[in-house]
Amino acid sequence: MPPSRNLIIAVLGLCLLLAPASLAQSFNASISGTVTDPSGAAVPNAEVTLTSVDTGSVAKTTSGQDGLYSFPNLQRGGYELKASAAGFRTFVQRGIGISINDTVRVDIKLEVGTETQVIEVSANVSPINSDNGELKGTVTPETIQDLPLIVSGAVRSATSFIILQPGVNTGNSGNAFNARTNGGLQSGDEAVLDGASAQEGAMAQSGYVSLGTDMPVSPESVGEISILSSNYEPQYGASLSGQIVATTKAGTNQFHGSAYWFHRNTDFNARPFGANSRPKDLEHDFGWSLGGPAKLPVLWTSKNKTFFFVNYEGYRFKGGVNKPILSVPTDKMKQGDFSEWPDPIFDPSTSRTVNGQVVRDQFPGNVIPQNRIANSLANAWLKFVPSPNRPGVLHNYEVPLPVTTIAFANSNGWDLRVDEYVGNKDHFAGNYHYRGCRE
Repeated sequence: MPPSRNLIIAVLGLCLLLAPASLAQSFNASISGTVTDPSGAAVPNAEVTLTSVDTGSVAKTTSGQDGLYSFPNLQRGGYELKASAAGFRTFVQRGIGISINDTVRVDIKLEVGTETQVIEVSANVSPINSDNGELKGTVTPETIQDLPLIVSGAVRSATSFIILQPGVNTGNSGNAFNARTNGGLQSGDEAVLDGASAQEGAMAQSGYVSLGTDMPVSPESVGEISILSSNYEPQYGASLSGQIVATTKAGTNQFHGSAYWFHRNTDFNARPFGANSRPKDLEHDFGWSLGGPAKLPVLWTSKNKTFFFVNYEGYRFKGGVNKPILSVPTDKMKQGDFSEWPDPIFDPSTSRTVNGQVVRDQFPGNVIPQNRIANSLANAWLKFVPSPNRPGVLHNYEVPLPVTTIAFANSNGWDLRVDEYVGNKDHFAGNYHYRGCRE
């Protein structure tokens, strides 16, 4: 086997190994439309070319007998669309910008003439989705760069801006743990990072928490974040509320890099109300990023192009030691008695449909019968849950020993992405995400 072919296979294999999981969900956008003549009749076999402004990669297709064309699985960014057919002037549309999951329609109307004559449209194309009723909000890199996101007791995450999107409500707390989308269930949202589910940990059902604290998405590495609030596609079946979709940055035709450092110091902080002194608080959030073309032999030819992006972020923290206050079930609740709980507890065995709505009956007195929980798996771990040492049913337990409230007090994070464009039709991408503690 020739050495050049060995190198290509090795690079593609590396891309597959770098991916933590197979892409279970598509997060790419698409551009489609119809090619017609001045009378509105379809123009078949028109050559349609789409060029990425960021990478220079080119995709080509031809219109069908009905004049339809489509470019699926596109990365976010800017594009230029070109269409030509015998007997018509060449059509060029510039300024097409698309985001995650956008379905953009660009209809092309050709005018009679020669192909050497060009009709150029320079107006920007708004990503109006006329193919489905999906509603979403988008957090762009420009938003992340322009709005303040300081280091404040935790690793910075670009998903902090999601709660600013329409339809997202956190009550009066501004806390992602309390986020609800369009009146949906609390913690009912799902997070998808580069096409793979990002759910993990004790709050696995909450996408806001997963990408906010469990696996923080560095503001320097994120390409875009979208919150799908309603009418999204069936592929997002694990969500009972909103859907958070994020992608990492990709390399472009030009080299781009950055270095950053955010610092928080005890000497700069105010003394908390009621405290005799300022608690120790020394925080450093620092890192660098680099992206561009990988112009190496075999990887970069007239047909094949490779791009890369890498970001490193370190976080160091000293201080923040306190005694957290948590909410734990009371002894009565462990026995199934939720009579003190303010919200109703419904019996799932009574589920039924009434007037098109699924309804359930509340347990009498908010008490779950013993025979319903006698063999419950919860009995195996409830014995490890401490009893309240404070009054009430919420915030009723203070941790006896001081602990740090920071999960990643001394951590390093890496984000790596490799994109390989083969010819005009094939695109391979590999992603690697890591966040781990030093000690």
